[in-house]
Amino acid sequence: MNTIVDLLKGCSFESNKSLMGISVKGVACDSRKVKEGDLFVCIGGRDDDGHAHALEAQMLGASAIVAERATESSLPTAIVTNSRQCYSIICQNFFNIPKNSLKIVTIVGTNGKTTTAYLAERLLRAAGYRTGVIGTLGYKILDKSYDGDLTTPDSYTLNRILKRMSQEGVELVIMEVSAHAIAQDRLYDLKSDISIFTNLSSDHLDYFKSFQAYSDTKLSFFLDGGTRSAIVNTDDALGRDICNRAKIPVLTYGLNEPADIFAIDVRQAEGGTDFIINLFDEIYEMHSPLFGKHNLYNVLGAVTLAKLLKVPTATIAEALQKMPEIPGRFNVFLYKKAKIIVDFAHTPDGLKNLLQTARGITEGKLTLIFGCGGDRDKGKRPVMGAVAEEYADRIIVTEDNSRSEEASDIIDDILDGIKDTKKLLRIENRREAIRRGASLLKKGDTLIIAGKGAEEYIEKKGRRQRFSDAAEVTQLIRGER
Repeated sequence: MNTIVDLLKGCSFESNKSLMGISVKGVACDSRKVKEGDLFVCIGGRDDDGHAHALEAQMLGASAIVAERATESSLPTAIVTNSRQCYSIICQNFFNIPKNSLKIVTIVGTNGKTTTAYLAERLLRAAGYRTGVIGTLGYKILDKSYDGDLTTPDSYTLNRILKRMSQEGVELVIMEVSAHAIAQDRLYDLKSDISIFTNLSSDHLDYFKSFQAYSDTKLSFFLDGGTRSAIVNTDDALGRDICNRAKIPVLTYGLNEPADIFAIDVRQAEGGTDFIINLFDEIYEMHSPLFGKHNLYNVLGAVTLAKLLKVPTATIAEALQKMPEIPGRFNVFLYKKAKIIVDFAHTPDGLKNLLQTARGITEGKLTLIFGCGGDRDKGKRPVMGAVAEEYADRIIVTEDNSRSEEASDIIDDILDGIKDTKKLLRIENRREAIRRGASLLKKGDTLIIAGKGAEEYIEKKGRRQRFSDAAEVTQLIRGER
């Protein structure tokens, strides 16, 4: 069993009572989850403050408190300057610092994190690496997959997963890192060995309030000790800023700017993309089963990582060509001599990339079904409506995860960005929207269902109802047989 002094190693603190000899059975920062013998860490948030719940934690059996100031609790308390940062250190100590036995690769950026992570995993597995993945689709330990709630888990859950990975023989972890995780210090003092930067576009402004604050948060990961080295997309403005300002070793990839690894002679091919890659002046022809320029950037980021980790180019090329479909990322279904594509795109830039890519493989009309999430950045809703109008022939606006908002209000916000109502249908029920969209398809057409990807629920009014875009499409196809 850990003692509180053991867990506070690495934290600078003062105490109101002696902490010596106090044993800790667990760690919690949510008073509702406190159990007998736990250490309760008071963390301030936007909507609530853990300091106000210290007495509640004491009544539930907490053995000690970590806080930034005095609380109503009479328990021994360690006073720290930053309880979020201290919480990350405590969680690492509680699980015996699992990072020490793992090589950690992080992926930072607005779009493409999940695709890059799964590409990297496959390329490294092909070379014999024993890998784990943590991200939007949950987490994966070797060949087994598990569900997860956040792109980057909270510090306790993250270190618990890393400990389990270490115990099961994982040697390299590929982890998506969200801007929220950076801002909330979930990875504080958990420095990654290599970090891939994918791109930056507008997202999460409900939380960060301004694009500059969002951008600065991403940048801080590379400037303030989040990683020992970086692989950076230099076709992105923030990527170039990272290259110019970060005091760490940096490798670069891209299509337009000078880079260590780049692609030329890019051709849309049957079943994907053909291109010639230059890997540190080694020239090689490759095929990716993924479509679109945005996915080629993801491929280049993953290939740069694999090459850095000494994976032979021939192994990379073979593994890339055999890459399986990534759940919820440009998944193509054939239906009535037409195509239906399910994709996670949920930002204006992501939606634009998706529509442009789909246009390249569409002979007929392009129909888009999408909505926007509730309790999230409201400013992007009309922007996404405008993107839809510019690139789609028909638009069906529907529900997404409305959460505490009314789906009809969210749809109204989206419609503010659409001027041409002739190409527009408003169908609030997502299942009905998908069925209507499919009924419009003719030979050579494409229907895109965007925003949810591999999610298997719709969240509204505090409840998650089981729903899957891919399952709905599969049912439609089965009904035609």
